[in-house]
Amino acid sequence: MHLLMSTLLFRWYVFFFWGIGLILLSRQTDFFPALTRFVFAYLIAYGCEDASSRPDGWFPFGHYTYLPTTRGQEIWIGHLPLMDSLSFAFLMVASLGTMAMFQGKRLRDALTGRFDRDKVDLWTRALIAFVLIDVVIDPVSLRGNRWFLGQIYYYPDGGSYFGVPLANFAGWAVVGTLILMVWSLPFPPVRKVQQQAVVTSFSGIDHWGPVFLYASVFLFNLSIAVYLGEWGLGMADICVGLLVFFTGVCCRRIPKA
Repeated sequence: MHLLMSTLLFRWYVFFFWGIGLILLSRQTDFFPALTRFVFAYLIAYGCEDASSRPDGWFPFGHYTYLPTTRGQEIWIGHLPLMDSLSFAFLMVASLGTMAMFQGKRLRDALTGRFDRDKVDLWTRALIAFVLIDVVIDPVSLRGNRWFLGQIYYYPDGGSYFGVPLANFAGWAVVGTLILMVWSLPFPPVRKVQQQAVVTSFSGIDHWGPVFLYASVFLFNLSIAVYLGEWGLGMADICVGLLVFFTGVCCRRIPKA
């Protein structure tokens, strides 16, 4: 219990964003289907991170190594910290919901219905946003010894993007695709009455909540880059933010087949 509380306090920002993501998805799919999707996202992400961070691992993120510098401060599962694979779920909610908003749709519309041209377009743009948010996050995380994250991992061979190898971003595209495929499976609601209420209720928070989540994660990491005096990284992050915005704007009007 002491280690659990230490983990919650030490990684408060991860659990804060994770909770917001779960609430946003729960509003449109009911709590049990949302939690189930989050669990599957964690398992997918953990499996991929475990494969890449083993001594002979490389797929899908490229090879990197975790340092047990925070053991005793937070929960670890195997050779990975518990919190590390949590972010994939809420970042997918943020990415998918943001692009759905630009397209005039709900988050749940991107996970249900037939797999048509519009959905392929939405998934593609959501994956772009999903990968680009890691372009902002990973270089800052790699410098964790200079802020309260701590130095928990490194890339033995370095990387061309502020120390991060491009293979890492390709890995995020792979993991994001797997998460979307699993999330599109039909998860039964807890109660049909509740599900009907969720489906018919659609307010401003359902539109703008994922955008707020995405922007919050982006600004959090941008502010750390600025705090660290990494001005080049900060300027690159701003360019990434503009790219995400234009990716969304370009999907406002999609030509019909």
